[in-house]
Amino acid sequence: MTRAKIDDLLTERHRQFSPLQLLLRRAADQHSWTAQFQALLPDPLSRDCRVTNIRGPIAVVTCSNAASATRVRFMKPDLLIELQQLADFKRVHDLQIKVSAG
Repeated sequence: MTRAKIDDLLTERHRQFSPLQLLLRRAADQHSWTAQFQALLPDPLSRDCRVTNIRGPIAVVTCSNAASATRVRFMKPDLLIELQQLADFKRVHDLQIKVSAG
């Protein structure tokens, strides 16, 4: 890939973000959301869960196994109270908990 093409991917064009910029922004958001969420979980559980999306009032949490997903479901009422104190989760009123396929 030539330098010009890479520069095109990384620069704004006509006030719209390139697909690469959108992906990088999305990855940064997911990393930030996950770090905030994991800080509220006990240590072994925190390594198994990540926030993959926030859609309006719903945060999507993906866990690496069913046991972790079940534990998060039991913690859900308390987690929601704590999450709503954080700016990124202020509008979140529910957690959709999923188990990762692989």
